Amino acid sequence: MSRISNAYHEEAQSCPVLPGNMQRGDVERLMRRVAPAIGMNDGQLTVMLAMIDETRPSDWINPSIEPVCFAMQSNIAALTGKDERTVRRIETVLENVFRFIRKDVAMNGRRCRFRRSNGSEYRQGIVFTPLIEAIPRLVELEADLNSGRVDRAVLKQKISAAKRIVKTKLMDLQPRFPEDSTLRDIAGEFLSWPTRFYASVSVGELREHLGEVSGVVDKLMAFADMKQKMSARPDKDDRQYIQDTTQDTSVFCNETVEKWTAHKWADTKSEPAQPEGCADCLENKHQDRSAEHNSEIGEHLTPMRLFYLCTEEMQLQIQISKGTRKYPDERDFMNAAIDRLEPLGIHPSAFNDAAEQMGEMAACLCILVIDRNRFHPNTPIKSPGGVLRAMTKRHAAGNLQLANSIFGLINRTSR
Repeated sequence: MSRISNAYHEEAQSCPVLPGNMQRGDVERLMRRVAPAIGMNDGQLTVMLAMIDETRPSDWINPSIEPVCFAMQSNIAALTGKDERTVRRIETVLENVFRFIRKDVAMNGRRCRFRRSNGSEYRQGIVFTPLIEAIPRLVELEADLNSGRVDRAVLKQKISAAKRIVKTKLMDLQPRFPEDSTLRDIAGEFLSWPTRFYASVSVGELREHLGEVSGVVDKLMAFADMKQKMSARPDKDDRQYIQDTTQDTSVFCNETVEKWTAHKWADTKSEPAQPEGCADCLENKHQDRSAEHNSEIGEHLTPMRLFYLCTEEMQLQIQISKGTRKYPDERDFMNAAIDRLEPLGIHPSAFNDAAEQMGEMAACLCILVIDRNRFHPNTPIKSPGGVLRAMTKRHAAGNLQLANSIFGLINRTSR
């Protein structure tokens, strides 16, 4: 009789409820996501979800009652395909290790509920109030895990981009220097790298591999530079950026870009071009060269000039990628573009499609233009992901005027 009185007193008190608009189904989804991170194995998760499914959904959001599972261990065992002994052991772990449940059962393990004459309920079973109290920290854990998944996706994209640089440079240099042992060693290292990464690969391992690939890129850059200096003349096939010799320091600033000549398409005396190009723009008068301009525009502007066209956020990412090197190069703009995807709300698949369609550097320039034109004085970009997909479709149709957008940024920046 005293136990019944105690139970009635507990029910009369206010009980914790799920935060916000969460429902019982949200709890089940949350547990599936965080279970591996908290050390919960599949068997424990299966039994816990089966017990949660036996509770009344409204009890999780009702402050006057606790969510309780009344199903016997034999029933849970039948539902999950396990024996009663296993279920009993898992209940102990859920209560004493994870502290997600509280066992309010009779001495013989009996679980039941019945309604009293005054309308209140007497309840014995597995109480999930401790799990409700743990929900805030589990939600935080899920956010951390999601952030980790974003980190993994970013690292994998950077690794893929760096590997494509290695492949491109090897294909360019090996036919010219077929007997060089350095290139043979680098080619062997390239072939030894994994072609894909499984879920078991940690973020730390991905960062280590990115450092390894970046080191090979440095070797290839140095090799190409050395061969170019030995030839004592510029190599027309070497597609490195033109170095900005007007700068004596590697410290970047946010001053407006200088109107110096690069002796390239950027020096054309056309009218100031808006992001889509004006009527008198040289690009609009030479439609047959638009594809060439779009694919090679990055090679005909100095890295410093491209740097000053970026937003402050993208400039910071370029600086981080550049490290101690004096000037940024192609990979720094790629890394910065990849780092800007998540803040801009652009799905990685949209960038991958763009890179596959128009090339890595052109896709990075698209990100540069989109990022900067979020602050366009007349037509600011509201949906970066949609704009990138539209630019990819335009490139596939042969009518993407990326050069116009770049020149438009140059003119707006100089003003």
